[in-house]
Amino acid sequence: MTSKLRIAHNSYFPLIILFLLLFCWPTAFLVGQTEEEESEEKLERLEETRRQTILYGIDSQVEELIKELKEEQNDGFNDALVELFQNSNNENLRRRVLDFFLTLEDDRLRKSAQSMLERWEEYGANTVSELIRYLENFQNEEITELFFEILDEPNSSIASRALRAIGKAKTARLEYSQRLLDYKDDENFRPQLEGELIAALGALESPEAVEYVADIALDEDRESSLRWRACQALGDIGGEDAFKAVRELLNSDDTYLRAYAVGALAGFENQDVVDVLIDALRDGFWRVRVQAARALGELQAREAVEILEYKARQDPDVRNVRLAAVKALGAMDQPEAYEILRDLLGDEKANPLLRQEAARLLVENDLSESLDDITKLIEREWDKEKPIMLDYLCKQLSTTRDKSLSDLYRKMLSHPKLINLHLYGLRGIRLNGLSGLKEDVEKLTDKKYARSVRQLAQSVLEQL
Repeated sequence: MTSKLRIAHNSYFPLIILFLLLFCWPTAFLVGQTEEEESEEKLERLEETRRQTILYGIDSQVEELIKELKEEQNDGFNDALVELFQNSNNENLRRRVLDFFLTLEDDRLRKSAQSMLERWEEYGANTVSELIRYLENFQNEEITELFFEILDEPNSSIASRALRAIGKAKTARLEYSQRLLDYKDDENFRPQLEGELIAALGALESPEAVEYVADIALDEDRESSLRWRACQALGDIGGEDAFKAVRELLNSDDTYLRAYAVGALAGFENQDVVDVLIDALRDGFWRVRVQAARALGELQAREAVEILEYKARQDPDVRNVRLAAVKALGAMDQPEAYEILRDLLGDEKANPLLRQEAARLLVENDLSESLDDITKLIEREWDKEKPIMLDYLCKQLSTTRDKSLSDLYRKMLSHPKLINLHLYGLRGIRLNGLSGLKEDVEKLTDKKYARSVRQLAQSVLEQL
């Protein structure tokens, strides 16, 4: 009897499997399809709602939508926004649309914006300035000519904006710089525009303008702000004559002018520049030393590593000069510079601000070589009551894309007290898609952890 039952049972088993295949599996598949279709429908409804908002919404609704699209870098509604720009009479709304297209570097508004700018007298100063700001990035000959026309606009703020835009021209730069030099001699030229004129000539890198700009920079009777801008312009233009003028300014009694002169030196490709900048690190005015350190970092002047190390540790100005020296070392991309930063990172007697900057630079620029030092520091800080460096380091690591940080993220999740470390570890795991740490993440969904930790852990699990 038992044998017969067993045979009957075995004979039904294939039928059960067949039933599951025929009925359950297709049902599960259809449920999956339905969920996907529902997701697509939600997306379609959202897109349709947004499209209707652009067409029919009140101005505040449209402005809020543009803000959302900007944050998302979403260009899916650009055609509708072009139409809105062309038809709206709300200048504030038009400025928002202009800013959005500028952020996306989209030139689809160029013709409409140019058409509006051709009638600039009809609009307020803010709108005209925003039109110029947009169009200066998509210049052609017609647009640049329009900027030259606007130089005669009585409103000096608009004329200044047009001057700045001309400086960003990509073609016919020598021609435009000569026209600007002629413009300064025009009887209708306004002195209040001279600062922007100098900046535009610098941006155009006009060698013909060196004499005019250098005369202003060296003239002690001119306004200080003009001399400062002239100094910057000489650095932008470059060349031997400009370098001579800037170097002469290093002896000025105007401490700010010396600082501008030192900052301008980074623009020169000259054998003497590094020596001049190293000497400027001894200047009594802290701004000069800051500019010298910054310029040496930009030039990646390897021969300045030793004095920059001294400045990072011994300069009397901690928050400005020492910090600038640390940043300059980080910009060098040199093994010896990174070694100095690692020593600073591990020096518990050093200023925390400098150690934090060293940590940031090492994580961003030299992580593979510095990971052992970073791990050792985390171990030393782990049980401290107020582990400032531990918190800062883990925060930096949480925004770093590097799967080799897996063990450190796991360690962050295990800290017995610090909620911040749990959050940093979770963010790092999510950023790097470390699905191998799912079990560790799941532990943090337990009720004994803070609500913010549980919520983030659950979110990370859903994304892994």
